Amino acid sequence: MGFGCRLEAYPEGNGVVMHIGNNVQIHDYVHITAVSKVVIGDNVLLASKIYISDSSHGNYSAGDNLGSSPLISPALRPISSKEVVIGNRVWIGESVSILPGVIIGDGSIIGANSVVSKSIPANVIAVGAPARPIKKFNFETQSWDPLKEINND
Repeated sequence: MGFGCRLEAYPEGNGVVMHIGNNVQIHDYVHITAVSKVVIGDNVLLASKIYISDSSHGNYSAGDNLGSSPLISPALRPISSKEVVIGNRVWIGESVSILPGVIIGDGSIIGANSVVSKSIPANVIAVGAPARPIKKFNFETQSWDPLKEINND
């Protein structure tokens, strides 16, 4: 684990809310917050200045009115949370943010400065804000092939 890392676990009930697998490398200034559950698989590489959280002050989904009004101080809004899962053999680049409810599939790479707000499939390279897959590993040719259509659904 690198310098200045911050791991926060706020279990709402009994049980484990943060699981970090085997052979995980965590570099400087990584901040992980878990309220419901954050799972990091085996053989994961986390570069520096990464933020991973399964929670937020308030709920901002369309149609939800759970005390998240801009008239309420953010610190007083109810905490909402959705599990985050990072698969095995994933590489997360420098300064990436991973938001609640995201699943990152095994073998994927998330490029530097990306914001992962939706789940990412296995064995892809995803970049941007919001992060979208741009390449997929081709097991027949053993190469990363560009995706013809960028689709994150």
